[in-house]
Parts: sequence; structure tokens; C-alpha cells
Amino acid sequence: MKILKKLSDIIDPNYWAERIGTKTGAYDKAHNSKLAQWTRSLTGWKWWAWQLGPCVLLFILIEKGLNMIHMTMLPW
Repeated sequence: MKILKKLSDIIDPNYWAERIGTKTGAYDKAHNSKLAQWTRSLTGWKWWAWQLGPCVLLFILIEKGLNMIHMTMLPW
């Protein structure tokens, strides 16, 4: 069982991301960044705008890019 567990860890990208993030301190840096602190202080409509705004913009950009090659991600 130990061999299979180790093999699954070797081929799992999440295992390597966790290991690198912990070893380099990237998780701590991201958690303590100014942007993270600012987003944690948002309340009410500002929180909703922060959550939905970038997603809507990204969705529009991806859809426009796909439309250029005559594809779409919309079901209609």
C-alpha cells in the first residue's frame, strides 16, 4: 500500500503544489498580502462586486476570444 500511495503522490500535481508552496512560504506570503487583507475586509455589496466583477469580465473575454475562432461556451 505504501508503494501505491507514494506512486499516487508522485503523479499528483496537487501534492507537488502543496509541497512547493509550503517549502517556499508562498502560502504565507499570499495569505498576508495587502490584496488578501483588503478583500477580507470587504462587506455587503463590495464583497459581491469583488466576487462577481472579475468573473464576469473574464467570462466575456473568453467568450469573445472563442467567438473569433467560431466557437462558444454558451449553450444557445
